[in-house]
Amino acid sequence: MSVDKVNSSCRAGKESEMIKSDKRDLTEGPLFFKIIAFAIPIMLTGILQSLYTMADNIVVGKFSGDPNALAAVGSTSSLVNLIINMLIGISAGASIVVSHAYGARQDRMLSRAVHTAMSFSVIGGLAFMLVALLVSRPALALMGIQAALIDSATLYMRIIACGIPALAVYNFAAAILRSVGDSRTPLYILSSSGLINVILNLFFVIICGMSVDGVAYATIISQYLSAAVATGVLVKRGSLSYGLRFKELGIDGTILGRILRFGIPASLQSSLFGISNVIITSAINGFEQAVISAKTIAGNIEGIIYVTLNSYMHASMTAAGQNFGAGKRDRIKKSVLYCLIQVTVIGIVGGCIMLAFGEGLANLFVDPLDPAKDVVIARAMDQMSILLTTYFICGIMESLSGSLRGLGYSISPMVMCIGGVCGLRILWVLTAFRLDTFHTPVGLFTIYPISWTVTSVMLALVLVFALKKRKNVNKDLQKEANSL
Repeated sequence: MSVDKVNSSCRAGKESEMIKSDKRDLTEGPLFFKIIAFAIPIMLTGILQSLYTMADNIVVGKFSGDPNALAAVGSTSSLVNLIINMLIGISAGASIVVSHAYGARQDRMLSRAVHTAMSFSVIGGLAFMLVALLVSRPALALMGIQAALIDSATLYMRIIACGIPALAVYNFAAAILRSVGDSRTPLYILSSSGLINVILNLFFVIICGMSVDGVAYATIISQYLSAAVATGVLVKRGSLSYGLRFKELGIDGTILGRILRFGIPASLQSSLFGISNVIITSAINGFEQAVISAKTIAGNIEGIIYVTLNSYMHASMTAAGQNFGAGKRDRIKKSVLYCLIQVTVIGIVGGCIMLAFGEGLANLFVDPLDPAKDVVIARAMDQMSILLTTYFICGIMESLSGSLRGLGYSISPMVMCIGGVCGLRILWVLTAFRLDTFHTPVGLFTIYPISWTVTSVMLALVLVFALKKRKNVNKDLQKEANSL
């Protein structure tokens, strides 16, 4: 055996021992509290992101001097989220592959997965950026954005598109860190970059007198900082099997195939979610501008609850994925149950709290001298009264979907969510929403809890089947690792 192979073998052995004793390992110890400890940093990360986004909108709405600025930024949200969710969907594929290898103690597969994922993030991010730059204005026009808003919305969208490569690199790096149980580092990174984003917003909008362009520039600068720091963290951990070593960057065809096998369905699911939301946004764009602004405000406030609950998609996927790799069926079942209990309690309590403070929060977004202020806040409260009280159902749906992905099922959650969420919402807009009874903002948003409920029931049935079917849970994974 060569010296290089001996050193590699010794390093792999040391890393395996380090992994086994890692407090972030979800395959050992009290699972209920480990899931909470894992989910809390993800919750805080999402909440901080939402608060920073709220700050963006407050700054542009109150200090830009442009009465159309808030509506212009809000009108692009569905399209921006469509791109972001596609990238996050593909990064979920990397998360599943990494968590499986981590749980199975397959250090060589883990290292290859990390380097393939990070290489692909750069290539994919550049490709997404080019597409976004080309289609921004046509896509916004297709959404029916008002003529008074489209120039500002297009400018904002094109600047944001330039930050997509950084967004891709950060999301893949964060997915890798979370897959090995480190949910704190992404929190620290986004806390810092988000604060910088807010400071830059104030500088560009208030001091430099910019409008939507200032908010967009602040956003992409903070995104590139996040990507640089997240990459630096992986490089600093280069001695570990999930660390990043630039000389080992490259695409492993087998690993990329597995990442895309899991990631493309998740990306398609996110994309179709985004498309259904674009259609709903197009329907909202048919109402007066006060309703459009109200949707932007309510969406920011609701976003805090959504990202809190969405943390359990990551928690359930990582817990199921690591224990799938380790071959521990009992802990997989416990992880599913614990995530469902926690997400339901948090969703109900959190939704009620946010609704109680909803009107006060909504006032932060609106210029007190705006003659439409009372109408905007009333419309925002209408939307929040429907969604905040039922968002826990969305959390159940996200948790079930994450568990299935962690078990290696990528197609079934995609099909269930496309039919139960996207299909129902589009059908609602094309049918019920056209009736006078439902042709109101309230009538439009009623479909959200209906679609979450239908999808959750279907996902639960598939998950019961999956748990019964998965007997030799890591047999195929071991064979695949040995072939590398």
